[in-house]
Amino acid sequence: MRFFSFALIGLAAATCAHANVRITEFMSEGQGLTGPGTGANRQREFFEITNLGTTAVDVSTWSYNDNNVNDPNSFGPSLGSIAAGESIVFTQMTPENFRSYWNLPTSVRVVSYAQLSNLGNADTINIYNSFTQNASTLVDSLSYTELARGSGVSRNRPFNGTTGPTANDNWVISSVGDIYQSRLAPNPIFPAGPEYIDLANPGVYIPAPASALILALAAGAASRRKR
Repeated sequence: MRFFSFALIGLAAATCAHANVRITEFMSEGQGLTGPGTGANRQREFFEITNLGTTAVDVSTWSYNDNNVNDPNSFGPSLGSIAAGESIVFTQMTPENFRSYWNLPTSVRVVSYAQLSNLGNADTINIYNSFTQNASTLVDSLSYTELARGSGVSRNRPFNGTTGPTANDNWVISSVGDIYQSRLAPNPIFPAGPEYIDLANPGVYIPAPASALILALAAGAASRRKR
């Protein structure tokens, strides 16, 4: 009985840990602020997952799909675990090109998938804690409309102090210097001009220091009001 209890506790802990991994940012097509989303521009699209929990989570057997359970894409065993607070980016670009484009350190893990170019104008991104994709293995899901696709400008999961699912219409569009530390890509692939420069904050999902303080104060005030 004691062993069975420990097994249940372990299963519950693992389930909770899985639930703390969320999609935290996405950008469809990567066509720049106003430029056409064709050809190589679409390679710059990406989505980001982040471990919002306090312990590492093994994602080596996880998978995702582009709203098609018949076409699962494995994260791959080499990905191993995602540390607490760590963000991992999935893109069609090579890891080297993506880091160069956004001037990211090598510590930011980037996973390259050719199939990622299928993110459409109105689509869904699903992540699962298994290569078997069904309702019981679904960890997080994000659907967006054509008007909220984040084309060339990313959208972000709101900082709301929770790790649960977030309504899609609450996602926040990136702006330069915002709480997500968003910025224009410092190394544009095309000639200079805002129409060719993407705006996002890949590889990090933590509030800027000043904004983090404001969030903490707001959370404290809300807690006091409930007492």
